[in-house]
Amino acid sequence: MSAKSKIVLCWVLLMVFSCVSAEAQESNLYKFYTESSPNYPWAFGNDRNCDPVVGMSSRTKNFKSPSKLAVRGLEAAFSNDLASAIACEEKLREFEKENEGGLFYAFQDDYIDAWPFQLKAPWVSAFTQGVALEFYMEMAKKTGKAYYKNKAEKIYLAYFVPVEKGGFTRFVGETVIFEEYPVSERIAVLNGNLIATAALYDYADFSEKSEARQLAKRSVTWLENNIQSYVINRPEYPGPISAYSLAPSRLDLLFRFYLTKENVDVFSIVLAGQGISRSVRLGEPADHDITREASLIVSPDMNWSAPYDDSKQKDGGYRKVVQNLGSFNHAPFRVEIKSSEELDSLKKGASLELTYRAQGSTDVQVSDGKTFYKITTLAPTNGKVETVRLDIPQAALSSLTFPTALKYNALYLSHNQKLLGIVAEVSASEVLKQYSDLLRQ
Repeated sequence: MSAKSKIVLCWVLLMVFSCVSAEAQESNLYKFYTESSPNYPWAFGNDRNCDPVVGMSSRTKNFKSPSKLAVRGLEAAFSNDLASAIACEEKLREFEKENEGGLFYAFQDDYIDAWPFQLKAPWVSAFTQGVALEFYMEMAKKTGKAYYKNKAEKIYLAYFVPVEKGGFTRFVGETVIFEEYPVSERIAVLNGNLIATAALYDYADFSEKSEARQLAKRSVTWLENNIQSYVINRPEYPGPISAYSLAPSRLDLLFRFYLTKENVDVFSIVLAGQGISRSVRLGEPADHDITREASLIVSPDMNWSAPYDDSKQKDGGYRKVVQNLGSFNHAPFRVEIKSSEELDSLKKGASLELTYRAQGSTDVQVSDGKTFYKITTLAPTNGKVETVRLDIPQAALSSLTFPTALKYNALYLSHNQKLLGIVAEVSASEVLKQYSDLLRQ
């Protein structure tokens, strides 16, 4: 063979090796994030723009999400739209936070939702970190630039920061959970955990770091030991489906001011039972924080006014119930019941104490989850502030049961099944494959 032929052969072999290597390094999440792009339309909308603002409700209005930027950037990188990917990366940098040697993309808004937990900004998420890790790896592969490779390295180091130190990894003996909502109690959102785990396996291949693979295996071990806990059955589905998380249950007792005539000023609300007391001081900044034990439910659809301050009154602040102010034409509030024991205690006797001032009248009602029961009609007070104690009808509480079933989100059922299959394949886990097959709709 001539020298020229040898050179040509070597070049061909090199090209073949390069193609094989590139194929071997294809992201485990490539298919997942390209088959229905743009992803998460219910949260991020249908546009592909690099705009961090998300949310469709008054509660989430102007909420900024680094997750959205990471997802849209990764989708752009996968589709070879590097200009859009770079634009997303530039905006993603605004959320950077270094902690304990790791690089995080932290939310700058508090997380307040109906779950029995809350997160104060800045807070981090396993979902965001997993997608960001994939994004920077993909950009490193596409551009060859050390900048992206170095960022991926620092995001990887964030995987070793425990929840107790501001990270998203919960170390449980020899296993780990990557927490989408890293609070003190275990939440274990399945979707976020799987995304972070799949990304970590990708990084193990990308970096050839044995420590990365070992940590990913610890996550798989936890999943293998606990995946059966996510499997639930619902009458509206023909087969088993997956729970969204393992978060604890919560029961809210719902009340409302209804059929209001003229304005009613409400200063305080107290629910009392044997050994139980829940209260709301109206006019305080957090009187509508639904992560608290008791709160107002405030939105433009409700009849609650903005907070007022009354320096003449001992309790100070209040809100008005304004007739026809909102489209739902009522002013609701909720009280958290923490356990079945608390619910049983309230069924034996519960009261509602209200401090108010009324120009007109309003009904006070309580719901059993299906029907609203009238407690009383508050009469006008002729300008005076009065306190009344009202017994809650036992009929309204008798049919209530404390929820024990895990919650599910229909939007994530397919996601969970597909992601479980991806992690099962990359980890060669027969257990996870079995459950992925079980959950296939």
